[in-house]
Amino acid sequence: MIKFFRHIRQSMINQNRTKKYLLYAIGEIILVVIGILIALQINNWNENKKLRNQEITYLHNLKGDLKTQISMLDVYIDYENIIIDHSNDIIEHFELNGGFDDMDSVFPKLNDLTTRWTFSNANTTLLQMLNSNQINIIQNTELKEELIAFNQQIDLFAKNTNINNTNLVDNLTTDTFVKVGGFASYGNSERMVKKFNDFYPFKNKTVNDNELKALAIQIINQPKNKLEIINKVSYRNTISSLQKSGNEALRVRTEQILKMINNEIDMSN
Repeated sequence: MIKFFRHIRQSMINQNRTKKYLLYAIGEIILVVIGILIALQINNWNENKKLRNQEITYLHNLKGDLKTQISMLDVYIDYENIIIDHSNDIIEHFELNGGFDDMDSVFPKLNDLTTRWTFSNANTTLLQMLNSNQINIIQNTELKEELIAFNQQIDLFAKNTNINNTNLVDNLTTDTFVKVGGFASYGNSERMVKKFNDFYPFKNKTVNDNELKALAIQIINQPKNKLEIINKVSYRNTISSLQKSGNEALRVRTEQILKMINNEIDMSN
């Protein structure tokens, strides 16, 4: 092809057809420029397609992480429901009896209040994208901004949850419940044991001693202990109610972002 064009140019020069040669040369330059532009356009199209495919892969990974996070939030909400239900039962028992009496069904629920659930962030893909600056591969600006804000929200919530677990549960209430809760005699409730067994084998080791049970009831009904226990049961109920509300709000936000991602994936099909 190059030899063909060269032959035409040489013929025009030999025939002293300068004007036609110049027009031909200009046309040839235009053709070369058009060819370069087409090649660049194809290259850009291929690059954009490559980036879009990479974006879709990230979106699918984000989708999987969000589904995992929703499942984990369901676990957290269910756990807080146990704490709320059992603390309500303890308060109702206290009100009906003017203290603590006939504690066979109540002590296991009181012992459940010594537990707490650690919050984990399941969104490893989002963290990876933010740390590597790959978040900018998301073309939908609204979705990108939602993901950045979501990461900030879930990071703050995880930190607050784990701080509250340490300061408000471990340090403030657990020690009291273990000391006067009859843990050795009763262990945890069946509902809590079942919850633990959903994730790993768990079984309480209890002591079969009726004198120990009677002593536990005597100690818990001492005026000072009775006041401290019912105060901390009520406080634990409040903490779990707040934690449950936070989990539920985060679940709603997660569902919303998951819907946005699904819409973005559907648009690519």
